[in-house]
Amino acid sequence: MSHIPTYVYFLFAGLVWLGVKRLHARTIRVERLALMPVIFGALGLHGFFGIFPQASSFDLILAVIGGAAGIALGWLHAARWSVKIDVATRQLTTPGDPMLLVLILLIFAFEFALHYGAAAGTSWFASPLTPPLAAAIWAGLFGLSAGRNLNLATRFARANQRSKLANTGA
Repeated sequence: MSHIPTYVYFLFAGLVWLGVKRLHARTIRVERLALMPVIFGALGLHGFFGIFPQASSFDLILAVIGGAAGIALGWLHAARWSVKIDVATRQLTTPGDPMLLVLILLIFAFEFALHYGAAAGTSWFASPLTPPLAAAIWAGLFGLSAGRNLNLATRFARANQRSKLANTGA
């Protein structure tokens, strides 16, 4: 690689700042739970098809397996949290957690390694196993975020349902 574009440093700094902010408890609207999985999913798809434009069925199968594993791990990670839910304001208060910071660092390291491997023509990048493993890793990283937020959204939906039942006297 001849150089890294300057904007990458600013993007990295901004994302690390966002990850550091998530180390502290925060209150968010339930609708924001979709934001990070959508961003990670879009970046993963763009990254994968940017480097490997011809996805095979095997690549897609491993992506599904990686995504499912990531969702399960993300769900289990969030399941241990004590979350405060305010149905009236549609807000959740979550504890501080390093998961987003770790995901950001992993994604940047992974993307950098793949782009370096492609640009340098490394032997590991030329391996036929690189595309399916990359698909599984990208999907797994997406799944970690999606699983965590699905767990939180499910908790909110249950609390909302209990609140509606309590208000109707059922």
